Amino acid sequence: MGLSSLHTTPRSPDSRWSLIKEMPAFRRILTGWTISALGDSLNQAAVIFLILTVTGGEGLKTGLAIGLRLSSRLIFSGLGGVLADRFNRRLVLVFLDLCLGGTALLFILASTAKSLPGLYILTIFMGALSAAHAATRLVYLRDVTGADRFDRAFALIQIGFGLTLFLGYGLGGGLLGVTGCQLVFLIDAVSFFFSAFCTWTTRPLQVEQNGEKRSQQGNLLQDWLLGWEYLRANPLLFYMILTNALWALGGGGVFVLVSLLNYQHFANNPVTLGLFFAMTGIGALAAAWLRPRLGHGFAREAQLIGWACIVEGVLFILLPHVRILPLTLALFAVQLSAAFLFGLAYQPLLLQKIEASLRGRISGLDNGIYLSLYGVSAAVLGSVAAVLGLEETAAIAGCIMVSAGLFWFSFLRSDKLHRPKKQACLTS
Repeated sequence: MGLSSLHTTPRSPDSRWSLIKEMPAFRRILTGWTISALGDSLNQAAVIFLILTVTGGEGLKTGLAIGLRLSSRLIFSGLGGVLADRFNRRLVLVFLDLCLGGTALLFILASTAKSLPGLYILTIFMGALSAAHAATRLVYLRDVTGADRFDRAFALIQIGFGLTLFLGYGLGGGLLGVTGCQLVFLIDAVSFFFSAFCTWTTRPLQVEQNGEKRSQQGNLLQDWLLGWEYLRANPLLFYMILTNALWALGGGGVFVLVSLLNYQHFANNPVTLGLFFAMTGIGALAAAWLRPRLGHGFAREAQLIGWACIVEGVLFILLPHVRILPLTLALFAVQLSAAFLFGLAYQPLLLQKIEASLRGRISGLDNGIYLSLYGVSAAVLGSVAAVLGLEETAAIAGCIMVSAGLFWFSFLRSDKLHRPKKQACLTS
């Protein structure tokens, strides 16, 4: 389908809310996943604040913490995608939630000892488990809601995540200042156990959508490689994922540089750090409100992907130059709105274009490539900031994000978009 297919049928924003009443299974996973997102946002704020405090605000070690959390996801997102295509997705999600809850409890011990190696090791585990969960979660959501309701359900999940990110990061800053990290990690663990219970009580809309019968019978490595083969045979999917990967090389620096900005310009105040992270929720909510008003269809979604990259990159270049806290927070919220608009256009379009039997694998590959590069970028840009300074590093990161948007637009104008798909081998 080319960009000439401009006919769209905008959906009423209010039609999304009917899903909560109509579908009890969706209502339960929305509740569970939203609560676990609240706990996870508390966890991330606590880990970053703890490492900043222990290391004296060292950019490399702070970036390393975020990088380790994300860089392990290349392998484990792909593995999670294979598991999502081969096994019962509901049971996979429940198992991963239980493991995440146990890992969150271990953070209490590491934070009490103020052990950097312990924090780094647990961060790797948390990142790996979260990667496998994310690769399975979106595909299971489509199983529960059906293809025709998936985009509306995804928007509601985004709204729920936005609310909890706002509350989690904001509340996290307050809790860190009053009670310390241990209570934050305990809340995180409980949130994952609650998510496991909510997912356990759901069932997919149709049994066959949950993949009870699998067409692939090879080993895990063969199934993982099959995803790469399919991706290479589909130019649209390949360039979508490549654009996402290119953006991640710049986007990985966002929270590292914002954390350092808080440390250098706002006295490492935990409440202020919580407010910065809370802008993630504001951005998510703003994007969820804007998305239905921007139209649907391939042309609109494709344009939105490119413009979101460009707008976010430009705003990130400007961010360190604003020293007034309310204005800095507002600019950061607008920047994050662009980032979430990218996701709200990108994820449904990606899943729509993937064959049903391979959705888990391709989703896992996408998450793994994007998040591992995001993690590497966090570590590298954190160390670069220690040498060049915040303003210069933000300019580098912002230019990379802008280049991702320009790269995507160049693909849309090329003949690669209109080439017929190669036939990928779908048997092991």
